[in-house]
Amino acid sequence: MSGGSAAVRVFVYGDYACPFSYVGDARLRRLAVDRGLEVHWRPYEIHPAVPADGIEVSQAGYPPDEWSTISSRIREIADDLELPVRIPEFIPNSHEALQVAEFARDMGEDAFGRVHEALFRAYFVRGRNFGKRDVLLDVAEAAGLDREAVGMALEDERYEDELRRAAEEAERYHVTGTPTFLFGRFKVVGAAPGEVLEEAYQRAVADGDDASGTPGDAGREDPPSGGDAGAGEGRKSAP
Repeated sequence: MSGGSAAVRVFVYGDYACPFSYVGDARLRRLAVDRGLEVHWRPYEIHPAVPADGIEVSQAGYPPDEWSTISSRIREIADDLELPVRIPEFIPNSHEALQVAEFARDMGEDAFGRVHEALFRAYFVRGRNFGKRDVLLDVAEAAGLDREAVGMALEDERYEDELRRAAEEAERYHVTGTPTFLFGRFKVVGAAPGEVLEEAYQRAVADGDDASGTPGDAGREDPPSGGDAGAGEGRKSAP
């Protein structure tokens, strides 16, 4: 961007239980470094009906061939990004994990960045079930958060209102799956290739002031073409 220009803000609706959010986040972070993007993660729970202990993939309504296709596609993208991945055979409840990320955000951007990465990797690399509170607290503590303080925040449901606000916000902006990237008023859904994210960035820059504000009228323009087919993992897929 030219000197003095405001950074383009990208609002990302995602979930730590979504494999496409995991690889999509990695793709966006590369673009953010190259283009100086200001990235705002927004929590969007895709499997709210999953119990705290999680469920086996076979119980989630995915036909075996569909889950196999999803897993193969994720591994392909991850290999291209040199991103470690191990697709678990269970789906966790991510509700409290999303709250822990909001707790970390209140601790500062560095803390949020550590916890954000730790939550993704806990599930998609180490196969840990962060829907279980003890496991989640272990992950938070290892990422540098105060275990007791995080536990108290979960116990008193301190971030429930924030998750509700994010869900209402997502509904206003017609977000139905994860990840969804809002570049100003341009929307990209799914783990889109880097060139599609780049195109959305360029369109946002050309759009001027809309690119540096809140999502506002995000999504009123069709997304750039070329995204991975079926890459968005939506609430409707929840069991």
